Amino acid sequence: MPRKRKRPAETSSKESRSAAKNRKRSNASVSRHDTSRKRIAGFDLLRLRRDDLTWKDAELQAGITRRMVEAIFPRAFYRDERGRLQVRGYDPYTRKLSISTAEPGEFKWLRARGSRKASLVGIWNNAVKAAGRGDFSLINAFPRNVFINGVRLATSHYEVSRIAAAAAESDEPFEDIYSLVGVV
Repeated sequence: MPRKRKRPAETSSKESRSAAKNRKRSNASVSRHDTSRKRIAGFDLLRLRRDDLTWKDAELQAGITRRMVEAIFPRAFYRDERGRLQVRGYDPYTRKLSISTAEPGEFKWLRARGSRKASLVGIWNNAVKAAGRGDFSLINAFPRNVFINGVRLATSHYEVSRIAAAAAESDEPFEDIYSLVGVV
């Protein structure tokens, strides 16, 4: 008489089966056809991989596979001498980012070409956040006369304190810079 197969321990009860389904859904959070979400998740994967996460950890956190991202952003990758896929130190792709203005509740949209300029916007945004708490050391360390898409990032204490005050008055004071990445 044939033996019955035993179920694996993790899916033996209804509760664990639903947890396994949720795990599968969270890992495959980006559909093949949703291009804007694929781009955002792809930028996340590139950023996480540059932050020295393993491919597997970066894929799990970003919710997209490296194969899909390589198809979307081919110039962001290269093959090393052993033939393994690696992420370049920077990429030339354009991101749509938002920065705070001196008007409460208003944001200005920028198109940052390349990961270096997008990182500058993120560093500036963090410096403005710190200045809003009274710490101007990050703004002092930020380079002067940085232009992104024709917009100068403010570095004077007066301008930065006006931007921080306006952001504090708005409903959503500061937003995470990576949640603002969008389709160009």
